Amino acid sequence: MSSAVASADTAAGPVLAARSSPDAAVLVVTLRGGHWPYSCGLACTVRALAPQLAAAGAEVVLLAAEAPETRRRVAAAWRLPFRWLPQAAVEPVARDLGAWDPASGRALDSVGLLGPDGRWMLRQDFEDPGGAGSLKAVLAALLDAGLPAVPLPAGSGGPPGEVVGGEFDSVVRTLRRALAAAERLAAGLPPSPAAERVERTRLRLAGYLRGVQDIA
Repeated sequence: MSSAVASADTAAGPVLAARSSPDAAVLVVTLRGGHWPYSCGLACTVRALAPQLAAAGAEVVLLAAEAPETRRRVAAAWRLPFRWLPQAAVEPVARDLGAWDPASGRALDSVGLLGPDGRWMLRQDFEDPGGAGSLKAVLAALLDAGLPAVPLPAGSGGPPGEVVGGEFDSVVRTLRRALAAAERLAAGLPPSPAAERVERTRLRLAGYLRGVQDIA
């Protein structure tokens, strides 16, 4: 699901403060947590797109309801060269994006694209693996905006750090199992809205698995 927001919101303040260029858009990536395989997949997919995002004028910031030490370990584990929004901004920004779960006190997997003027351009839900959220839509919105390129963040190369909790193999296994299940289901469905949903799930999981394996 995606939506454009017609006016600036106070939650945009900490997002704009986190960027290094006043002309840049900001892609906010909210993550359920560093131990969650789908969050790892989303983070690694965004990392792989970092050159294209920078060329299209967007900086990336991360948001998760995690302790600072956990955030540092997540960034090192998955080679994420992006800034984290401060802890105080997590709930208000996630709520503004519709990505806050009050029951767990956590942000949910999603992305939000904030324009240089402080207005949300796009919101994409990545919590539902079969949802319509797509990073291609983010790139398309950026290209339509015609923003100047920003520098590629440093630190996206080099070997990965110690994966949080030593969970690399576990994350890969989980994604492989989920992808295999989606592939089996897709093979047995006739053309239908349900089949389209399964295909979206399959494509997203395949992208997540590639993104995670690329850091090995």
